[in-house]
Amino acid sequence: MKGPFSAVLLLASIPFWASAQSLPAVYLNDRDEVTVPDSATHYRLVDRKSELLGTYTMQEYALNGTLLLRGVLSSIDPPVRNGLFTWYHPSGAKAGQVHYHDDEADGLYVGWYDDGRVSQRGEYDDGQRIGRWISVHRNGQKRSEGRYHTGRLVGEWHYYYDTGQLSAIALPDRQGKPLALAFFNQDGSPYMGKVQVRQLPQFPGGQEALLNYVARNTTYPKNSRRKGITGTVHVSYTVGEDGRVGQVRVVRSLSPDADQEACRVVASLPAFEPGREYNLPTAMTFTMPINFAPSFALLKGTRPPQVPPTEARAANPDEE
Repeated sequence: MKGPFSAVLLLASIPFWASAQSLPAVYLNDRDEVTVPDSATHYRLVDRKSELLGTYTMQEYALNGTLLLRGVLSSIDPPVRNGLFTWYHPSGAKAGQVHYHDDEADGLYVGWYDDGRVSQRGEYDDGQRIGRWISVHRNGQKRSEGRYHTGRLVGEWHYYYDTGQLSAIALPDRQGKPLALAFFNQDGSPYMGKVQVRQLPQFPGGQEALLNYVARNTTYPKNSRRKGITGTVHVSYTVGEDGRVGQVRVVRSLSPDADQEACRVVASLPAFEPGREYNLPTAMTFTMPINFAPSFALLKGTRPPQVPPTEARAANPDEE
């Protein structure tokens, strides 16, 4: 039941003007490899070649039709990026922007929060970060600053709480990996706990407790069960700096009522211990598959096994 039904949903999500102006949609997995619609995480539409410019305008969409990326290609087989590329938040606001030259990021990169405030700024040269890079908190306070040389971190990097207080100092080795780290608490005292560059959000009780929560609280919708619809809804969500779950949306659909139920369950998740980067609470986005399968036994309370979430793609060139 899943295959034909999901194919119809995918076709319905493609913009109405695509058939007239665009080449056939290309379905891609989370590694940007071409795949079949049922295994895709997003799809790409490429407009027919501009006779005037000799280029192709392209867009990438989540399977629900949300715009993810827009840019310009000078070739489509293989795809060669040349021109301005822009990433988008689910709200439609810009998330990041940089020019490409001969398929490499080149020049100024700017990232934005979903409210339009700048989140990050730096330079690319031939696809590698160079020079001074700076990121800022939502309140405008500096978040991090340091330098890159041919894509590697060099010299001391400083990280700051949104109060302006120093949170960490990192000194990278010759490969750009942290060699020495010093963390600080918000009152300025040395941090005495385990020093980790990056920590993912922690659900109360751990990952097994997260999967049990999802399985225990998901209800197989009556309408989908009656129609024999089974499969997986993929839901994107963000664990914020405060640990709360937000920005919940479907990225791969199954049926309207299954989609709604999957979003309800994810939105109901209790607060996590927030993720951290260089000792800073950091918002992180994940994709959670929610399974709806015949193993649902309403009387016995049995639920189908759930799969751990995966971290979502970032909106900048070197972390695609």
